[in-house]
Amino acid sequence: MDLFFTLLVTVFRSFSGRRTARVWTGTTYTFKPKPWDRDRNGQLFTSRIPSYIDISLVKFFVETKMSGIVRRRGWIPIVLSSVQVRSQSDIPTGRLSINTRVVGWQDQYVEMWHTWTDEDGKEILRSIYLTRVTQAKRQKVTGADMLEALGEEVVERPLSPTAMRQLSDYFRIKEANRQAGKVSADYANSLKLTEQP
Repeated sequence: MDLFFTLLVTVFRSFSGRRTARVWTGTTYTFKPKPWDRDRNGQLFTSRIPSYIDISLVKFFVETKMSGIVRRRGWIPIVLSSVQVRSQSDIPTGRLSINTRVVGWQDQYVEMWHTWTDEDGKEILRSIYLTRVTQAKRQKVTGADMLEALGEEVVERPLSPTAMRQLSDYFRIKEANRQAGKVSADYANSLKLTEQP
């Protein structure tokens, strides 16, 4: 419940403030986790990490004006996979910040980084999200389409090696699922019901 209230406050502040953020520099969400966000040893619950990233992502969408474009055009953002890279083993107490920004893109696949830092500005962890946007009838929306809609210069920024591995894994799993579905359909079609006398 407390995170939902935090989300509402973040949305209100983002809409009422200057919405001039650029996708390449992104936005920064600063917060201090509540005591109940941590376990008895003071460690942030693992489930809280994506929750705070979601709040940072909403702030990014509002302040870059991407939220309005997505709504008007009927675009549907989808997270395909995420990878977490740790720079510190523990998430320290005190105020934390999450910088959310676009790092690269290839065709319709977009790489976003959610970089956590501590009060001293030292990196704690980085969550790398591989995303894509679709619209009605599953038509793809490219990175160039998004940049143009935002009034950003269309520049080529390739996916990082980590995101390329994520994309390769995504294609591999997608193909495996397709093959599994085909085998299941073939098996079902091979069964014949016999009439009982």
